[in-house]
Amino acid sequence: MTIGAGFSTTAAWKKEDKQSAYGGVIEVGANEQMPLISESLERGIEKEPDNTIRNKAGAGAADVIGKTVAGTAVFDLMYRGLESLLVCALGHADYTASPATVAAGVYKHTLEPAENLHAEGWLAGDGVLADSGLLAGDQKVRRGALVIDKGVSLWEYASCMIQALTITGSAKGLRLEAELVPYTLDHASAVNTTSAAWSIPGTDWLSVLFQDMVVWLDDYSAAVALTSADALGISEFSLKLENSLKIEKDSLSGLYIAEPRRDAKRRVTGSFTMPRYESDAFLADLDDQTAKMAMLKFTGAEIGATGYYRTFWVWLPTLKFDKVDAQVSGPKLIPVKHAFTAELPAAVPAGFPTQAAKELLLQIQNDYAANPLI
Repeated sequence: MTIGAGFSTTAAWKKEDKQSAYGGVIEVGANEQMPLISESLERGIEKEPDNTIRNKAGAGAADVIGKTVAGTAVFDLMYRGLESLLVCALGHADYTASPATVAAGVYKHTLEPAENLHAEGWLAGDGVLADSGLLAGDQKVRRGALVIDKGVSLWEYASCMIQALTITGSAKGLRLEAELVPYTLDHASAVNTTSAAWSIPGTDWLSVLFQDMVVWLDDYSAAVALTSADALGISEFSLKLENSLKIEKDSLSGLYIAEPRRDAKRRVTGSFTMPRYESDAFLADLDDQTAKMAMLKFTGAEIGATGYYRTFWVWLPTLKFDKVDAQVSGPKLIPVKHAFTAELPAAVPAGFPTQAAKELLLQIQNDYAANPLI
């Protein structure tokens, strides 16, 4: 008898095709295995109780009125293999500008927040050219299938959209947590029947490590760029994108949810800790609500023998502190904990990519040549 165990579990993710329909099932396979750490996805059954005046004090059979799935999946943060998951969370990668070819076999992906996350047509401003090859009906689709082989059976989560995305880091490692909203869950899929063909993108997973990181932070400026003089020494950080998707059913969706749509403004928040209290500089920035700008850059191994390296950037064009605390908790060093909210910049800061006109911008340099949104 097969017994499920985490050490023998495998997972794979695939973004849906540009002509896929919401709720459809797609097959995952080669180059789509994911570095899953843990998951907490749950099936929910909504019932309408029997409230008719009968059966005395006993409850009669309830009617099933809804089936939902929700929860989180946590992945190791990698330099390659997470592009399509990230673009489903943020929403956009310019058709012609991303990825940019840096050198032979080296590509830089730029992932931007989109105004909407439901499926919608490509627009002229998205970098689409007349000879792009896009066909009638092609759409920007920001959802995908997550399939987990737990040994006893394959758990297929169809049409997953991403309600929130959190990146956390410390000396213990970097993690990517996705709060998922799948359309449905199937334990006996006719499409995804085996994980035998699942494989890792490229030759191996290459983790983004804490020691790969530099953090630069200073006052916002459209004229003066960040430099190494702005480097901070931090012991941990977190960054969260909340997409504010409305989860609801309608008369067409039946037991299952309709395709989620943004119901409020997105929100980008974060925090970081400096392990030693050595300055009051950021306390004044909190009181004065000084606009800051920041960059996190992670540099990994060389891409082949190209002279270029695997790199992951987080750009925050404007942020303001919500809290700066240096609390005493016993006879030890006092750490300083900071919390912030990112905002739209007045203009793209000096030294930032030209696309950094919103609260957050992610860039990845690796050997993956395709645009993950297409």
